[in-house]
Amino acid sequence: PRVSWLKQRSARTPSALQETLGTVRFMGSTGALDGALGPRGHRAHGLLVAALVLCRVVLASGFGAAPKYLIVSSPGTSTIAYLRLPPDGGPAVPGETMRVLIDKGLKYPQGIAVDEYRQWLYVADPPLGKLVRYKLSSNGDALSAGKMQDVASPVEVRSVAVDGLGNVWFTDEPSQRVMRVSAKQLDEGHRTPQLVYSADTVAQVRSPGGVALDNFFVYWLNKAEGKSVGSLVKARQNPSTSLTMFNTSATAEGGGVRSLASNAEKCYGVCLSFGNVFYTDEFKHLYGVPRAAIARADVVTVSDSFKEPRGCAFDGDSTVYVADKAGNAVYMFASNMKQLLPNQTMQKAVELQSPFGVAVYSMLEV
Repeated sequence: PRVSWLKQRSARTPSALQETLGTVRFMGSTGALDGALGPRGHRAHGLLVAALVLCRVVLASGFGAAPKYLIVSSPGTSTIAYLRLPPDGGPAVPGETMRVLIDKGLKYPQGIAVDEYRQWLYVADPPLGKLVRYKLSSNGDALSAGKMQDVASPVEVRSVAVDGLGNVWFTDEPSQRVMRVSAKQLDEGHRTPQLVYSADTVAQVRSPGGVALDNFFVYWLNKAEGKSVGSLVKARQNPSTSLTMFNTSATAEGGGVRSLASNAEKCYGVCLSFGNVFYTDEFKHLYGVPRAAIARADVVTVSDSFKEPRGCAFDGDSTVYVADKAGNAVYMFASNMKQLLPNQTMQKAVELQSPFGVAVYSMLEV
């Protein structure tokens, strides 16, 4: 399986570059920058876009490849561990042992996310009552984390995602909310998050779990009533004003909210890989659906071989990693299929006690 992954890498370079150009086009939108960065956004615009393009092109070209790490949370041991991935950009080599990244201060870490450009690791740990982050640094093959910093409070966070501009999104399951802390808020040290979507105004928010982002949309999973309101939901990152207020006449469709899938009642982890969205349910299953899906029949059962699948992460090249909490391992599969196919072979990437959140981190040198 490793050889087949590597053989296909060169054929994917145009897709990676197209994705970069899509990011640049999005960042060139005045409205997006105004909302995310405020008045200073335009002054930083040119430098930020140039840096991102340079990093992506260098990595896609295969020159000066940045060190890449697989990072996994383990709520059962209150720790976060990591594995250095092969320098050739390939998937994890089975049989290697994970190293401890964080073993103090956390209680029950679940979802994690990385901001590669700014070198931050975000950790969702519900018992802490807040969202936290750590500065990442490397020395050779070793990865280390700085002191814990508060990002948002008081919140009970189980899943977190971050976009290329540094805006941090997360779900608060007990309060039925999808929230964010903008890059501008982080720069200014504000820890009160913005409410974006709430069960009070949007029917498709029901105990939201996993969350993921692309250039324009936020995706979340529901852990309740998934078969009736949507297992996987896609919505605009900047919703209609009517959806952020108590407006009884507001409709989800009018605000850009729609269900991509309604096949499972309770779902956990979600990740994006090129044109597809992958997500897990409570037991056994990993599903896939096109980002542009228009029919519920588009859902494909990619695998039913897990015990308790949880978080997943795309490595930016060809591989998706999936944590199996009850299986005490992280699995991987080649995600660069032109069309979603069922019954994909899952290969064990690494063993870890009760893995939950998964992230792939490239140590960019900019």
